[in-house]
Amino acid sequence: MRNPAMSASPATDPADSFGQRLAGPGELCTCGRPAVTVYLTERGAFGYCGQPDGGARTRPCPWCGVARRHLTGWGDPTRCPDYALRAPAAGTKPAG
Repeated sequence: MRNPAMSASPATDPADSFGQRLAGPGELCTCGRPAVTVYLTERGAFGYCGQPDGGARTRPCPWCGVARRHLTGWGDPTRCPDYALRAPAAGTKPAG
């Protein structure tokens, strides 16, 4: 067990940079449903709703608006390239 008094700040301590936490209000899964867990990874924070169906019933995409599932080049489901832990405000599209 780490001694909190000896720990670096959360922003610089790699042990605190990765893991998981409970999702907060308004945080979304990569499928668009409300998240229950947020995973903290080297690629950023990602929400997970707990349903492994890949968002089969969540259309259109809340980030880019397409009506189909996002797929990798080889056909596996993947997150939207515009994904953010919180969806953009209605009627706006993320910059980029």
